[in-house]
Amino acid sequence: MKIKAVIVDDEPLARDILQTYLEKVEEATLVGVCSNALEAFALLNKEKVDLLLLDINMPEINGMDFLKTLKSPPLVIFTTAYHEYAVASYELNAVDYLLKPIPFERFLKAIYKAKQLLQETENISVNPSAASAQDRLMFVRTEGKWVKVDLTKLWLVEGLKDYVRLWFDDVRLTVHSTMKNFEDQLKPYPNFIRVHKSHIVNLEFVAEIDNQCIKVKGQLIAIGSTYKDEVWKVLQEKRLV
Repeated sequence: MKIKAVIVDDEPLARDILQTYLEKVEEATLVGVCSNALEAFALLNKEKVDLLLLDINMPEINGMDFLKTLKSPPLVIFTTAYHEYAVASYELNAVDYLLKPIPFERFLKAIYKAKQLLQETENISVNPSAASAQDRLMFVRTEGKWVKVDLTKLWLVEGLKDYVRLWFDDVRLTVHSTMKNFEDQLKPYPNFIRVHKSHIVNLEFVAEIDNQCIKVKGQLIAIGSTYKDEVWKVLQEKRLV
């Protein structure tokens, strides 16, 4: 499998370096080179792209704002001279964050991260025995690496300001994300419901519920007043109450 990559950078020298790097990687092929986000947007509408090598500080639209406009973005590796955007890049699920000048070895490591993610997705889509797994798998970024998690085993998402903690029976994972962002990521998975500003629960693990609390794996979770009506609406729609 060849990774179809696009370079988006307003600096000619940076574009040339990234293009030279990509030419050395057998697993990747260059689909296009863009000097700004508008060119990249037009290209994405015409070509199938697996990976964006995306600069951040660009005229008119910066790389992060551009990525937020895409409904189904490809994988992204940010390439920038500014370290201060690294934390924000995690919320956008970037594969990696490369600081210029970028050593080839570091670039290659990021490309292989992207390749691994793409292979996992492809294996799910082409392997009939894994088809059902597509509805329950997600990659999350924690401690600087991407970790595959089985959502059928996730029973609680706990908000911790700029982080969320994912509760499984055997492990707790801390992910740099807001509750709103993670709630949006879980929308395709109907068993998850937000019951409080700080908690999302998996209905598969709910043992008891009343107007004030919901009991999950022995823990009592308060139902927030602003979420109460929606919680009961979902429960009734699923014919659980």
